[in-house]
Amino acid sequence: MLNNLVKNAIQAIPDGKQGIVNISLVQQDHKAVITVADNGEGIPDELQEKVFFPNFTTKSSGMGLGLAMSKNIVEAAGGNLYFFTEKDKGTSFFVELPLLNDE
Repeated sequence: MLNNLVKNAIQAIPDGKQGIVNISLVQQDHKAVITVADNGEGIPDELQEKVFFPNFTTKSSGMGLGLAMSKNIVEAAGGNLYFFTEKDKGTSFFVELPLLNDE
């Protein structure tokens, strides 16, 4: 799942632009939150509702299963996968996973 998010972030950066991909991990409430952020083109408004659908892709290769499978994996673990995007500024994907309680 994390590999897919990083790969997508790299591929979102247009040729000729100095790419930046930031990965962070923080604890927020009782969750671990992983963020994968890029400075790519952003996700157009008309495509945002489709990114987690199986077989959806904007690439010339691939099957469009990466984000759909990633979302299923995260949700099966009791978490949430979502994103924020801004045209020509980039996209940040957030993975929220519940922390285990030792009690």
